Amino acid sequence: MLSSLRGLLEFDYNVHTAENGYDALEILRQYPIKVIISDERMPQMPGHELLRQVKQISPHTIRVLLTGYADLESVIKSVNAGEIFRYLNKPCRPEMLQNVVKLGVQIYDRMTMLKPSTIQVVNSSITTPVAQTSLKPAVLFVGYTKEEIAQLVEKLSDLYDIVAADTVDGAFEACSKKNVAVVISELDLGEYDGVDFLQTLKQEHPQTVIVILTDTVDIKLIMRAVNEVNVFRYIPKPVTQEQMERTLREATAKNNEYIQYPEAHSQKQSPQPAHDTNVTSEQKGTDLKSKLQAAQSFLKKS
Repeated sequence: MLSSLRGLLEFDYNVHTAENGYDALEILRQYPIKVIISDERMPQMPGHELLRQVKQISPHTIRVLLTGYADLESVIKSVNAGEIFRYLNKPCRPEMLQNVVKLGVQIYDRMTMLKPSTIQVVNSSITTPVAQTSLKPAVLFVGYTKEEIAQLVEKLSDLYDIVAADTVDGAFEACSKKNVAVVISELDLGEYDGVDFLQTLKQEHPQTVIVILTDTVDIKLIMRAVNEVNVFRYIPKPVTQEQMERTLREATAKNNEYIQYPEAHSQKQSPQPAHDTNVTSEQKGTDLKSKLQAAQSFLKKS
């Protein structure tokens, strides 16, 4: 597998290979690695742990999971701890892998072109408590009951502007009324596909950070959420108060980063379809875009 990847990419890139996670980390410490492609099942260290450490050591390195097997827990750890850019299944079409690497390199280059002063501003915003900002970040909950939201945001209303919507229309209207920093959404949204809804919203509001909190835990859905929505966190219910506090703190920090340097992150929204489309899903996608445009048009007139 390693020799195949090297043969595919070495004409365009300087390719390093490692048999295990420890060797990969050693290479990362020696060279400015722009993109890392990791399997999940490896000797000595699982892929999600490698990607977590890569994020800490070299946060600008674009992280890609390429695997033929992964259990749910490992995939969720890769998303939440490793913040992967793409999740690809083996066997992966060569042109798809080449496109992902090309896009990843472009994003890395944009991030590293930041002036040192700008990088310092971005990094400092990540650790700045939300309470110190002049305006409370708006957090939109989509698809939850009032009781659920009350439990989720207990003790957090002083830090965040909490908004709720129980329909797709309500969510689009809320995002058109104010700058929503974070959207926390269910995937079960009635007649609409939750990932399609979030993709439509993300395309219109690329600086909004997406968190999925759901009972629906499925590897294919997680893959779609990563590849189509660039999901920041995928959290299975139930969630603890401590976990919700940490998630919102990290998500609003990521929103600050997007605002500080949107050009570097805008390319992350380039769609990488991870599911087979059909007429019905295309029609619903068009319907979602129409609903978003209708909400925007209504608010402009009012």
